[in-house]
Amino acid sequence: MRTSFPQVTARTVVLLLLLGSARAASATTYISVEPIPNRDVVGAAKLAAILSIGYDNLERWSQLLLHECRVVDSVINTLKANSLISTVTVGNTRFVVAAGGFEGQTDPSFVFTVQDSGPGAVSEADVDILDNALGYVLNQGGTTHFNPDNSRAYRFPIDYARVTFSGSLSGTEAKAFFEHLGTIDAALFSGTFAGFTQIDLAGSSTNNTMLFLQPATSKHQFIAGLSTAATDDPRASYAPLKNNGAPTTARAGVAFPANDWLLFPEGDQYLINISNSAQLRGELAVLRQQHRTAVDNLLDAIAQNRVDMYLTSPFTCPN
Repeated sequence: MRTSFPQVTARTVVLLLLLGSARAASATTYISVEPIPNRDVVGAAKLAAILSIGYDNLERWSQLLLHECRVVDSVINTLKANSLISTVTVGNTRFVVAAGGFEGQTDPSFVFTVQDSGPGAVSEADVDILDNALGYVLNQGGTTHFNPDNSRAYRFPIDYARVTFSGSLSGTEAKAFFEHLGTIDAALFSGTFAGFTQIDLAGSSTNNTMLFLQPATSKHQFIAGLSTAATDDPRASYAPLKNNGAPTTARAGVAFPANDWLLFPEGDQYLINISNSAQLRGELAVLRQQHRTAVDNLLDAIAQNRVDMYLTSPFTCPN
């Protein structure tokens, strides 16, 4: 895993290790943004072609975009250069490719772990600007950021529960658990607002926890289905629990930045939350086009039946 804003150094590694040891005492915000474009941007047929190559190939593509093309670094550096964010650093923010599920579909996502309290914390304003900018550049219909430690953070509170796995948790394993949850209660898998984000808890060195925000079901239905699924897996443990050991929920502060690309094809619903600067918007538009080019390159590889070669050969990032 590599995190850089612009380069990873030994000093960066030390900072991340120090952050890991201190995170238990700090509140944490998570941001989840997919690199797979929204259907209204590319069209239903092209989105179906992209999804047809399977989770593992999409994860490889996402890793290349993150580490070789540095799509996230470019967004952060552009926002910093235009004085839009100032508190995001390599010492308080890290991002990896991890799984995200929503309404029956699991895709690789760029998941951020952000220290949002204590010395050197990232401000709520910077989190909001960064999430909106990522949603715009990566052509997303919607993104999310949430703080499981503070229900008053961001736009509104929502109940959540989490399932943590012993050892590591791959994206395909998270996908399989989400699908198993659907066999127990379809409303928690493919129902309205059903989904999860694969995160790391404070003090963990791996993203081995799936955090589920309560979908459009009752709290009882949500708890019953998810706790049953966790019981079915010997590696899984459900949280939170009451003092008597019964499963319950906690509350997170959540925001869901979004853009309706059919009504706002220039991404105005994201841009209004970032800046009115013509220069900044122009620079972000260039990054957005680079992402579209990367998507088009993937679609070309799919059409020519050479996805494996495309993902394993020296990867060409869009300029």
